[in-house]
Amino acid sequence: MNQNNNPEISDPASTVLDAHSYLARQQNRIAELPLFKKLDFHSYHGFLLNCEFRALDQGYLLIAPEKPNKHLFVLLSGELTIYIDAPGSKNSITLSANEFVGEVSIIDGMSPTGFVVATQASEVLCIPEEMLWGDFFTIPGVPRNFLQQLAKRMRERNAAIFKSVEQTMRLEYLEKELQVATSIQVGMLPMPPFFDDCPRLAVDAFMKPAKEVGGDFYDAFQLDDDRICIAIGDVSGKGVPAALFMARSLTLLRIEMLQTRDLIKSIRAVNAVLCQDNPTCMFVTLMICVFNTVTRELEYVNGGHNPAVFGSWKDGYQYLPQPAGILIGINPKAKFDVARRIMLPGDTLLLYTDGVTEAMNPAGEEFSDKRLVDYLNSLDKPAAETLIALIHEQVTEFAGDAEQSDDITMVVLNCRG
Repeated sequence: MNQNNNPEISDPASTVLDAHSYLARQQNRIAELPLFKKLDFHSYHGFLLNCEFRALDQGYLLIAPEKPNKHLFVLLSGELTIYIDAPGSKNSITLSANEFVGEVSIIDGMSPTGFVVATQASEVLCIPEEMLWGDFFTIPGVPRNFLQQLAKRMRERNAAIFKSVEQTMRLEYLEKELQVATSIQVGMLPMPPFFDDCPRLAVDAFMKPAKEVGGDFYDAFQLDDDRICIAIGDVSGKGVPAALFMARSLTLLRIEMLQTRDLIKSIRAVNAVLCQDNPTCMFVTLMICVFNTVTRELEYVNGGHNPAVFGSWKDGYQYLPQPAGILIGINPKAKFDVARRIMLPGDTLLLYTDGVTEAMNPAGEEFSDKRLVDYLNSLDKPAAETLIALIHEQVTEFAGDAEQSDDITMVVLNCRG
């Protein structure tokens, strides 16, 4: 039975060794086998002379499901690996010297259910089925040793099964906790409709985390009778650590803006607090905007976040100029500037995270900043209430079967007449 399962060996083979010379050379090794523990070598020497000793090349396929097994193989040196699915799969068990394999198919008379491959150059003792049931078990002490090894193997595998079940239960518990964390995180974000009592503007928002929980966030709330605040942020990293840092950032943002009602004071305060007690050196990109519904003035600060898109279907869309500012949580003395502009009726402001522009398709291409603006400029009088859905549909279509690698978040503000 020659099988090529290792690219380094063109034709892995099994070579029958001379039993007399092998036993003469390896008497001490044979005597140390658990099967012959505490037994007189002469009590089983004659039996072994009638068995085969084989040298297996690395990669040799010893047992396979398609071929009935008629031998008990005792590993004398080297390494054998039992593969559950196919040779080379991750579902495997490694056997080291002194262990045996093949007993199950001999006991139940059925074909093997796995593959046994010599993953190193190995030597094995081959005991035929008829000799196993006959002469082998008549040797005093051998049945006891054989059953002890079987019992040990069963205990080890039972322990492995128990550990696997325990890990599965822990995983299920963690998944339930993540589901709760997802609900909590979503509950922290304001939900549409936004500012129903303000007919001069339309605001919409959307977030889709890449994992159960993410690091993106947005906010939209009233500052006073005339001004509203919208913001968007993206925490470095993903998963639970990013979600915790996101919760802290979002809370600080709202507290500072409601207390000071000032963009510069708020972003400086958020930055200073996040720089403290930050052993993991996490950071967040943050853009905060304040819109005056009476004067239609838009004020905004940017802490290292993606530039917002501004414009209208009539005049076209482009990226807003960026005021000075760096990532939040890096330098407690960082300086930030405010930028201002007037929004005319029909103007739209789009805030987004890099999960939009850096979404990749199966070919590894990014959606890109240019593709986002080009798509907006291709739309024919899009309504503010449907703009986010249209962009997300376009990004999803572009990504195709590629896995979402980052959180996707968008906020849109439209100034009405």
